[in-house]
Amino acid sequence: MGKVTGKCLCGDVEFEATLEKYEVTACQCSMCRRWSGGIFLSLDAKNTLSIKNATGLKFYQSSDWGKRGFCHNCGTSLFWQTTGNEQAYVTYSSLELSDADKQRLKLTAEIFVDDQPEFYCFSNQTQRLTGEDVMKLLAEHTPG
Repeated sequence: MGKVTGKCLCGDVEFEATLEKYEVTACQCSMCRRWSGGIFLSLDAKNTLSIKNATGLKFYQSSDWGKRGFCHNCGTSLFWQTTGNEQAYVTYSSLELSDADKQRLKLTAEIFVDDQPEFYCFSNQTQRLTGEDVMKLLAEHTPG
């Protein structure tokens, strides 16, 4: 996919990131659902997140290992990032994608499926990881 840009609703936070794949992950943990107002749909930006306008940027340290970036002016949820900035996931809805790029996106993974509310489910086949699975992967890929 390459370099993409994103921003919040009011434009007071702008960022760039490099995305290798058109793969979307749906996080269903209780924190993401509360923070985003639903399912957190994101793309893996690895460690390439670069803030271009931080006027409205605030972080909320939601756990020992992760923080959430959002605009304090308009409230837009923008990204989840490891505490040491080794890994970031940018929200699908904050990205400025071409129509062609939007057509290439595919939901490939669901995480924290053990926290998923019972009133919905995705119809396509995805990789499905429990919270325990995700925490193991996070521990393997986070220094320290």
